[in-house]
Amino acid sequence: MRTLPRTNLKLLIVDDDPNTRALLTEALEVRGADVRASASAREARQTLVAWHPDLMISDVGMPRENGYQLIRRVRDLPDDKGGRTPAIACTGHARAEDRARAMRAGFDAVVAKPVDLDLLVDTIVHVAGVRGPGSWSETGTDSGAGPDGAALPRRSAPDS
Repeated sequence: MRTLPRTNLKLLIVDDDPNTRALLTEALEVRGADVRASASAREARQTLVAWHPDLMISDVGMPRENGYQLIRRVRDLPDDKGGRTPAIACTGHARAEDRARAMRAGFDAVVAKPVDLDLLVDTIVHVAGVRGPGSWSETGTDSGAGPDGAALPRRSAPDS
């Protein structure tokens, strides 16, 4: 089991499915994260502004306001309200055009459902700009691609 290189990394999970929220929350807490979970985009925006997470992981297929709408609204926020918070789209729609749509909307990376937890941890490490011993980026394999070979965007560490 891969762990996060920094304890208490603040992660915001956004998913309308209670089972997915519970699974991701438990799995990431076991790996050392401080996790808060939101059932809707509206709740997520409130949590984002008040709590200032290091990273947001959001489902894209939610009712009322989907993940694409959520990330666009987040990106419109001022930096000090979370507008630059790194974000990972979590979706059952993982075709190339679905990934491209998520990136155009403002996500920094995409992870397919069902979620491979080790891949998710590696993606969190890359997108949040955190590194530690044993992470794939320090094993000499960081060629700009994730551990599954999919291209990941380059980012600098967040300002927070």
